[in-house]
Amino acid sequence: MVLVGMMLLPAAAWGQAKVVVLDSVQTSLKLKLGVRQAVASALDDLSVAMVPLEDVLPEDAACADPACYAAIAKRVEATHVLLVQGVANPAGYRLTLDVRDGESGRTLGTDGKDCELCAEDQLATTVQQKVTSLWIRVMQEQAGPSAAAPPPPAAAVVPARAPTTGEETSGTSPWWQQRTPLMGLGFVTAGLVATGFGVYYVIQDGKTVTTDQVNQKPIMVRDTGKWGWSLAGVGVVSLLAGSAMMIWGGDDGSSVAVAVGPQSIGLQGRF
Repeated sequence: MVLVGMMLLPAAAWGQAKVVVLDSVQTSLKLKLGVRQAVASALDDLSVAMVPLEDVLPEDAACADPACYAAIAKRVEATHVLLVQGVANPAGYRLTLDVRDGESGRTLGTDGKDCELCAEDQLATTVQQKVTSLWIRVMQEQAGPSAAAPPPPAAAVVPARAPTTGEETSGTSPWWQQRTPLMGLGFVTAGLVATGFGVYYVIQDGKTVTTDQVNQKPIMVRDTGKWGWSLAGVGVVSLLAGSAMMIWGGDDGSSVAVAVGPQSIGLQGRF
């Protein structure tokens, strides 16, 4: 099945291509024949001509530099060189694919897969899928971005709406959407919660939790006063700070802010 990606490429890029395959996969003869058949099937599905394996010499597998690959492509009149390298055994396989330009021998794209727990009979299927996806990607990159995606549509021009009577025309946001009032609201909320817990702990301070059923003496007495007064104090400060930020921080969103020092906490800004 030919992938949809082929529809995005110029027809000339596919019709003029001719690939010479250099296979150096180290595996059994049966699996090696399966890999070669998978490569041939992938190129055939892509409508890409393939140099017959009979035209490839045994010493061609020893190539290791661009000049050598370019010489092989020139000898067999190929536009591209496809290197299929790797090793496969019952414990897994390692596959590397490399598409090179036939004139210069430089790499145009690579792909591969390293699977230590895959069955070796899955290698042929993987080769066919990887060859197909790699070839399409290389052709798209050679064709350029214009062939890979249509141009973006022209942006629609929306006329500016004239402000109505009484509507604000400045760029200042409403006071409740500005940064400082929002922070003030958060401080007020936190202050209410802290004050509520603090008052509750102060009220519960000194009350008996359980008593001795025989002597009617308290066994456990709540000691929550220090936590209650601390929470109440923090809550009151937070309420005052948040209220100030909401009242005086609505002009530019940065008039009033909380200032925290090493041993102090307060407000700074314009009041």
